[in-house]
Amino acid sequence: MPRPVKQHLVQRPDGRYRCKYKGKEFYGRTEDEAFAARDWYIKCASTGTLITPITVNDYAIPWLKRISVSASDSTYNTHATMLQHLVDCIGYKQINEVVPSDIKQVYSTCYAGLSNTYIQSAKQLYCSLFDAALGDGLVRFNPARDRSAKPHRGKKTKEKILTKEQRVWIETLCTDHRVWPMVMVMLYAGLRPQEAKAVNIDRDINFEKNIINVHETAHVKGQKYVFTADMKTGWSNRQVPLFPPLKSALRGKHGYLIKTAHGEQITPAAWKRAWESYVSSMETAINGCRKRWYGKTRLHKSMESLPDWVDFDIVPYTLRHAFCTMCRDTGVEINTCRKWMGHADTKMIIKVYDSVSEDRSEQERRKVEEAIRGQNGGQQLLKVL
Repeated sequence: MPRPVKQHLVQRPDGRYRCKYKGKEFYGRTEDEAFAARDWYIKCASTGTLITPITVNDYAIPWLKRISVSASDSTYNTHATMLQHLVDCIGYKQINEVVPSDIKQVYSTCYAGLSNTYIQSAKQLYCSLFDAALGDGLVRFNPARDRSAKPHRGKKTKEKILTKEQRVWIETLCTDHRVWPMVMVMLYAGLRPQEAKAVNIDRDINFEKNIINVHETAHVKGQKYVFTADMKTGWSNRQVPLFPPLKSALRGKHGYLIKTAHGEQITPAAWKRAWESYVSSMETAINGCRKRWYGKTRLHKSMESLPDWVDFDIVPYTLRHAFCTMCRDTGVEINTCRKWMGHADTKMIIKVYDSVSEDRSEQERRKVEEAIRGQNGGQQLLKVL
């Protein structure tokens, strides 16, 4: 019996192979993959389990609504933006025809120059989308999980370390600004910004026992914040020590840490304006005048050399980072630090928050130097003996 002749396909310019069956086209990165797609279609058609083809756009939008029932507005908007990138690139394609190179094209087109954290979040979302399609029987494999669809590495955001001078500025300048109590709580208790917004001084701070109870966080709902017990992690509900600088800063204050200029509950828009106002006030206090007038006053014009303008380039998370660094510099055990920071394990502490400051580096250098001196002294004593 003669051996059957294997059918060969012509490779397309995009590197894929295509075969046809009853007017339908099937693609693959290899000939076998294209034939497998065709055979899968024939099998489904013969068993009556063939599902009507659906485009990426038609599947992704309802899927996002299903998984985001309990998500905050900010999380939903972030996911919607990521899915919009996917739809803009390959939304017209049938979901069972999406290949890893299509996913790779989305990353290179829409995520160039963005942070690595954001890109990895998008990858997780795309993988979840096609996992759901795989479970629904719409695709044979998950193209977003293929090695060839791996996204490029984005920019690594380096967390800024608070300097001694900046810490002094925070403790002594603009202490009458309405954002200052919240700044001190993030700096000396390590609370997340959303947790600090939900702290009520009268309810959550025990001045006698020197304890801060963290049990609520702020979620964005529409144009306002909603305070709930739905914390970021299972370890976020915690107690943090009330250290003396923070105790002194909060003594005599009442209600929520941050309010609007009219004493009402803060909103996302009001918080943004309040932080910008605090940064502007700090820069004015540091440099002696507002930035718009720097170099234009009579005093500045009379100076032979005007020093450079000093920016107060601090973001809220820098303060939380500074708290962890301070704890580690003073020798706080890492599990205790993890508990105060509200993390489930120490991985995040080591990877992100535990920055080695100059003070700690100098302390460790002195320890090694003393150890070396001790060894040398022992060796000299042995020579004498």
